[in-house]
Amino acid sequence: MKINIKEDPKALGISAGKKAAGLIRECIKEKGTANIILATGTSQFETLNQLTGEKEIDWSKVVLFHLDEYLDLPAAHPASFRKYIRERFLE
Repeated sequence: MKINIKEDPKALGISAGKKAAGLIRECIKEKGTANIILATGTSQFETLNQLTGEKEIDWSKVVLFHLDEYLDLPAAHPASFRKYIRERFLE
């Protein structure tokens, strides 16, 4: 296992976002599509910011999976993970 240590959360998020973007582009090039799973929470803010700012990713070829949600919580609720993904990634 390779461990990367960065000086702060922003630097870590940038590094993780760039790495993820490269893997997504590579997968699309090799297989024509890419499947990704996104995590939620404040620890992911910088990674998602970097990933959504990456160029040359054909997002129409990416399938997004999200595994968490509260039972019976409306999608518009402030604590909804669907809301989180929609606002921080999809939009």
